[in-house]
Amino acid sequence: MSDIIDRLSSFEELSLLAKYASDEARTNLLADKSRYFQFNKKPVDSDLLHSPDPDEGFASSSSLEDQIFEVIQRKRNSNLHAPLDFKSNPLGTSRKMLEEKISMAPLEAILWTGSFIWVFFQLYKDGPSSFNDNIIAGWIGIIWLGVLLVNVSRKTARIEMSESSATSSDDLIDTPKKYDDDKKKVIYPSIESVNRIFGASKASFRANADDGLLCGVLLLPMVAAAKLADASRKDLDQFHTAYIQVRLELVLFMSVILLLLVFTNEYLHPLKRVIRKRGLFVSSILVSALFTTLITRVSPLTPILAETPITMTIISITMFQWFLYICVVTLKKCFTLGEMCVISQASAAVVHGAAEYICTAYYPDSTPTYLHYSDISPSMVLIHALVVGMVFIGVVTYPLLRQSRRLAQRPYWRSLPTSENASIFQNKKLLIAVAFYIFSAIIVLFIIEPICKAITGENPFMTLDFLYMSPSRMFLCLYWALTVITTVVVWVLILDFNPSTQSDRPFFGSHNGAEGKALTSSLNKKRKLFHALAVIMFVPGVLFELSFLQLAFGVALSGFIYLEYLRYFAVWPWGKSLHVFLTEFIDNRDLGPVILSHIYLLLGCASPVWLGCSNVLASLSGILSLGFGDAAASLIGKRYGRWHWPGTKKTVEGTLAFIVAVFLSSLLIVYSAALLGVDDATRFAASAGPGEWLNYSFVITLTGIFYSKR
Repeated sequence: MSDIIDRLSSFEELSLLAKYASDEARTNLLADKSRYFQFNKKPVDSDLLHSPDPDEGFASSSSLEDQIFEVIQRKRNSNLHAPLDFKSNPLGTSRKMLEEKISMAPLEAILWTGSFIWVFFQLYKDGPSSFNDNIIAGWIGIIWLGVLLVNVSRKTARIEMSESSATSSDDLIDTPKKYDDDKKKVIYPSIESVNRIFGASKASFRANADDGLLCGVLLLPMVAAAKLADASRKDLDQFHTAYIQVRLELVLFMSVILLLLVFTNEYLHPLKRVIRKRGLFVSSILVSALFTTLITRVSPLTPILAETPITMTIISITMFQWFLYICVVTLKKCFTLGEMCVISQASAAVVHGAAEYICTAYYPDSTPTYLHYSDISPSMVLIHALVVGMVFIGVVTYPLLRQSRRLAQRPYWRSLPTSENASIFQNKKLLIAVAFYIFSAIIVLFIIEPICKAITGENPFMTLDFLYMSPSRMFLCLYWALTVITTVVVWVLILDFNPSTQSDRPFFGSHNGAEGKALTSSLNKKRKLFHALAVIMFVPGVLFELSFLQLAFGVALSGFIYLEYLRYFAVWPWGKSLHVFLTEFIDNRDLGPVILSHIYLLLGCASPVWLGCSNVLASLSGILSLGFGDAAASLIGKRYGRWHWPGTKKTVEGTLAFIVAVFLSSLLIVYSAALLGVDDATRFAASAGPGEWLNYSFVITLTGIFYSKR
């Protein structure tokens, strides 16, 4: 360990090693911190070297330190090739990027505001009579009043902070430090504060990114409003329109709740420990009950949600707050505030959908009117069951998972030196793993399966007939299997082939530009291989078997969640192997406790498909944006990028490549599918004129700009 510390060159790298190292490595690191002080002439904060919380960090493995070194190497190499000089003046560079990002915040706010107003203007023109102009004006007024109050409270807090010489200890943890050589005094720079919730410090949110409050508050309401306007334009039946409208009312309600939580954050900060440990569950239920009663029973803003049983709405709003709390406390540094809001809103909407299905099956007298006359799709029931059921499995088996992680982090090679004790230790891991798998099977067979059968009237496991009854679905499955096998061959023979051994390669501390570029290029190729795989696998599914692809996406998402349980909690026998494999793809957005890159890729491709978009181009939008747009932006931006967006490392050239790649790939796929006789593509190609393509190009441009600011 001592020779490892010698090769570290920054306080940030020492902190990263301390965070993810095993217990033994952390102990040695603490013992050698005096040598690090002599090497860097900077004191090391021993708080960073505390014993790990069982709910934080990566699962330990024999090659974990090598993986940490690779992460540090990628971060260091990316800094070496950045246009700004991070090494010579990291504090000044961070401040400059932050000032640039702040200066661009008004432009980003204008884009979000303009998009929001445009979508709701379309809803005002084409929306149903049940969601009239008074309701639209009321929701817009409440949301923008909340945004205004949040901004005013943030400015007031910033002024008070600048006038006060005291700084919160929570904020000092992640704040960059510079040292006055004359007075030997630590000076903390004035960093722009971000919006927060539950009295949490900024250590709970993803670093090097703005809070994304407008994105979190406006995104899902815009999506739901666009769906409702489209359904009204197509003159769909009133029950299907009401089904969409209740979701719009729900996400608008949750956006208001988030603004309330952000506004009251400064007042809750002194009470955060009491709230977290004792009052969260009670307070969240009380807030949900109070505001649900006010919004749905007193105000006229939710005409359809008012017909829904109030208990169902309270459960959905409570789950929204609990998902936010889990993101803040358990999944630290994984999300920005806006990302937390989007994920929590989507999760609560899925829970609400599952509650609707359960209410229809078990409480028909309390079922809302719009559900009585709506067709229940077995595939959508299975998707809800898979996602909600997988989360339920994690909640029920959490004590077992927690114990598995504790055993994985335990330095048994030191405390259990004999082979007999080591065997006992391995048996404990085996018993916990077997118990976890047994409980998972029990939940699936005796809870999820009976509920699905009660809702759909058929055994969900017999829906495999849904696969065998269609030759096109059989062919699609074979095609997917062949594609995955080909990807594995390409991975093993080309991308993962390295003729030199690990010992022959220079250590990551050496400032070898060619080596750094080669490593960064290799990582980039591996990541973009999966983007290409998404296009190759999912485009045929959208064109030929959309409903089957929806179900396949649900199975894949539930599988990814389950695999993340195995990886993070180091469940025998696959936990360690999954951890070693997935850490090859992490970047600065994956330094929280969970690895999300592959889940984000799946959700980006699946979301438009799950939404049941109005045409084939809309269903393809997520796949094309991530498969072609993201890959083109990365490759062109890294190779030819010269002009950077203020406050980010994204380039203007990369954004232009994103826009061109998505637009050209859309043209190519849609018209090629039309020539092959695909019905949806043929109808769209025949009806789409220059106006539709112009609107589509405008939407792509906005998407590219928002993408460059993330």
